Amino acid sequence: MKYALSLSGKQHQELQTHLFQKDGLESIALIFCHCGIGNEQTKLVAYKIILILDGECERSETNIIWNTEKHLSPEVIEEMDNNSLCLMTIHSHPGGFNDFSKIDDDSDKILFASVNNWFDDNRPNGTAVMLPDGAIFARIIDRKGKFIPLSHVSIAGSEIKILRHKQKAGNIPAFAKRIAQTFGKGTFSLLSQLRVGVVGCSGTGSVMIELFARNGIGELVIVDPDEIEQKNLNRILNTSMDDAKQARSKVEVLKKAIEKMGLGTKVSIYQSYTYDAAVIAALKVCDVLFGCVDSAIGRYHLDCLSSAYLIPYFDVGVGLYADKKGGISQAMVATHYIEPAATSLLSREVYTSEQVSAESLKINNPAYYEQQKNEGYIAGVDEDQPAVLSVNMQVSCLAFNDFMARIHNYRLDDNDEFNIQRMSLTHGYYEHEEGVNEIHPLFAKDVGKADKSSLVKSICRN
Repeated sequence: MKYALSLSGKQHQELQTHLFQKDGLESIALIFCHCGIGNEQTKLVAYKIILILDGECERSETNIIWNTEKHLSPEVIEEMDNNSLCLMTIHSHPGGFNDFSKIDDDSDKILFASVNNWFDDNRPNGTAVMLPDGAIFARIIDRKGKFIPLSHVSIAGSEIKILRHKQKAGNIPAFAKRIAQTFGKGTFSLLSQLRVGVVGCSGTGSVMIELFARNGIGELVIVDPDEIEQKNLNRILNTSMDDAKQARSKVEVLKKAIEKMGLGTKVSIYQSYTYDAAVIAALKVCDVLFGCVDSAIGRYHLDCLSSAYLIPYFDVGVGLYADKKGGISQAMVATHYIEPAATSLLSREVYTSEQVSAESLKINNPAYYEQQKNEGYIAGVDEDQPAVLSVNMQVSCLAFNDFMARIHNYRLDDNDEFNIQRMSLTHGYYEHEEGVNEIHPLFAKDVGKADKSSLVKSICRN
């Protein structure tokens, strides 16, 4: 089993401010985490941070001694046990020493011999170190005192940081040399180790998948319930008339296309919906999520996962409105970057709770949905809009380049100013803005709760 740690941008900033004082001495904090347990990886998701005051510790440039009995009292231990919380301690190395010291090893073995005996299960507990530049490395200490390094630490802020301890740069393959030339060798190395979830594999989704595969992404998790139809062939990349005639699934066709490229991307496919338990299990351990859906319920589900597991989320939207004369009256595209614990698509009114309810009713009880719609009790679910490949490509590239700017900050302005991007092809304008940056009350209570999230439990179907 591999382990990872996820923090929000706000949590990371709070820790960095506390852990590095002007006196150059070590400081310490506690991170209480919920777990997101996947098939191959367990993600420790930061839920609550306790800053231990410097005046309560014996501090030096290379060591810190703190009162464990005060901050890990029987009441705290009981709370941890009742809520299945894990403990991650984090302290600073003000001198920049990029490893756990012998002092760290000795003190961690003593502390976690006790911590692991507090609980009857094998929940992962461990320790982390932050360096002056904000980099973090961490490890689990198991019941036998064995140190298990975390595969990475994810920080989901205005910039997306995926931190790996002492990562060795490999050779750049020929197909990636210009990618590395544009964005740097470190960025290509990062891409090659990322797991990205793409929900929706039609017009915008197939373009997004193509962009990731051609840029050497490590793993793609792609989700779509539908099969190829002839009406899709004008906009879904790598599909053919034969795929439509054979009614092949969109995810299967795209997986074969990626594998045929031979660029090393691993692909996991799910011909299903976002409420499927297997889909949730796969998406919750992704490093980044991309929503290429036009439904409110799909966006709501991704909002839930982003908040509960602290996963950065990019939403891609196209609006082509028919003029009922054989053309279109307006063509709009928009992208949203959702920084978990800071905002949501619901906060920005990209969809409404009423739309989610209506779509859910249409799925679960179509006859009653039609009755309620006809009687005027609910608004009807939008019908399909026209779709054009060139428009889909434009918005997908807009979202992909926003993602690249957040892992390799090449912008002159702050990334926050690009949280929302809009473009009108009919009116000829492009605009970007920060947008609403507050978490919706519906999600606020579940931020960082991972597998304990009541919202995720409510949407999940076995």
